[in-house]
Amino acid sequence: MSRPVPKDLPAPRSGVSPVTYGAGMLALGAVLLLAKPRIGAVPEPVQAGDEPRGLRRLAAAARDGVSVFAPTNVTDSLGRSLLIGGGALILARAFDALAGRRP
Repeated sequence: MSRPVPKDLPAPRSGVSPVTYGAGMLALGAVLLLAKPRIGAVPEPVQAGDEPRGLRRLAAAARDGVSVFAPTNVTDSLGRSLLIGGGALILARAFDALAGRRP
């Protein structure tokens, strides 16, 4: 006879592990923002010699419009996301502790 599989994972026994994880996210995010690794740099588009025509002109115009929203370094975006996520995790656990909730 097989045992039923629990649907939820058990909660961690230590309240320190989420804070440690959040601190790691903060540290990694800060390193990515400060180091700006070259691997995350987005290259500038190579311009063709002739003026594009037809579908190529439409594609070039679309690329130029979208490039405004694209990051110049992808690792900057990852670093910011890690900083926000790590800070939010630590704040959530701090508020849980103040509210008297236990994980």
